[in-house]
Amino acid sequence: MNPFLNPVSSIPLLRNYFFDTRRLNTNSSEQIRKYRNKMFLRTLQYADTVPLYHKKYATAGLLLQDIHGIEDITKIPFVSKPDLVAHYPNELLPQNYNRKNAHLVSTSGSTGKQVSLYTDLSIFIGGIGALVRTYDQLHLNWRTSRIANIGNFNPNMADSTAENLFYSKASFVYGKNTRFSINAFLPMKEIMAQLDRFKPDIIYSYPATFFQIAYYKRKGLGEHINPKAFLTGGSLLEPYTRAYVEETFRCKMHNVYESVESLGAPMAFECDEGTWHINYDFFHIEAINEEMRPVEKGKRGHIVVTRLYGKATPIVRYTGMDDWVAISEDEECTCGLHTPVLKGGVEGRKSDSVVLPDGRVFPAASFASLYSILNDLKTRKVKQFQIVQKKLDEIDILVIIDEDLRNVGPSLDVIFEKIKEIHQKKAGPNVQITVREVQDIPSQKGKPAPLVISHIRPEKGYKVIDE
Repeated sequence: MNPFLNPVSSIPLLRNYFFDTRRLNTNSSEQIRKYRNKMFLRTLQYADTVPLYHKKYATAGLLLQDIHGIEDITKIPFVSKPDLVAHYPNELLPQNYNRKNAHLVSTSGSTGKQVSLYTDLSIFIGGIGALVRTYDQLHLNWRTSRIANIGNFNPNMADSTAENLFYSKASFVYGKNTRFSINAFLPMKEIMAQLDRFKPDIIYSYPATFFQIAYYKRKGLGEHINPKAFLTGGSLLEPYTRAYVEETFRCKMHNVYESVESLGAPMAFECDEGTWHINYDFFHIEAINEEMRPVEKGKRGHIVVTRLYGKATPIVRYTGMDDWVAISEDEECTCGLHTPVLKGGVEGRKSDSVVLPDGRVFPAASFASLYSILNDLKTRKVKQFQIVQKKLDEIDILVIIDEDLRNVGPSLDVIFEKIKEIHQKKAGPNVQITVREVQDIPSQKGKPAPLVISHIRPEKGYKVIDE
């Protein structure tokens, strides 16, 4: 049965759809502060009914009456990825929760053990305003635009869960035949053919998938693939991929920061001005250092997420997303939004960082430098690349070449030497940099290949972060 045939579900969805979207535009900062405090205290009360959180709070000696608002959040213990794994499946929902309403959703497990938690309709209904806000700020119509989602639709993955639980049931909100979903791991020519038939206005997918779509478009496929915008997430969008795709289609790419833990709404999105706005009426975002202490505003740290809406498995001070971020408070953007922002966006996972012998740690986005090299050389013959840190003093840079452009423009020797030179300058003389051509860069389980693979873990002693 479609839950939206019941007014108990459909009325809140429509209310949130129409009113939550504009909250950041119409409410004063004081009104938003009060709203955030109300939602945070409600979330905390709910979390205390979930065994995982209740045990955490009891062990820490936390009394909820001592928490008066979101400014007291540092009194609350963190919850980690191992916590979710250890308490699955029986301690991630309240004791009296009707499990018929819960749907399992899991991470891909590409960076280690798979994490599973529960979502429900309240999370999608509660987060609809943040989702629609992204489209509104980009001047895109969520209801009438033809939107293609190229993602991971395997069982219990975020895309398939969202499709089964929400999008397939909420079609009364958007136009008929305006949604198209396809698995990103099908043969690329098959994806191109299906997109060509669908004629999307907006495509949502991984950066690596967009690069492949642009590559085949340049080869003459996809005559009717001419979108107005690309929305991308799930992995790091580096400048070379962005330039390659935007040059091909003459339209912009926009980052949308989502995760399994935030399912139902984006935590942040990139506006037309390139600012990563945090949906801070839906999420509270923190950044911490290696000692699990808050970093100074504007300084790089590891993300901590609290979701301020929805039921099922709550997310309160969750550290398991592993991304590098720098948070700047209350920035007014020329797009019209006045929000906290992620300075420079999300810089990649901590586990994908390059660790150098002198103690410096480079997030993936800070170390990869092909964009400036290939721009200077006026070439787009690099089809894909990946940085692999094999040892503390040994880094390989793997490159796939577009065969049609192999003998066009600068030689591979010149390109490879420039790539080695700029990365050697960053790494220092004590690190061996090897640039080599490969025929294939394998995908990870459930995700495209990451930009950086590091076999070195940032342990104690590797704390100096390159600015």
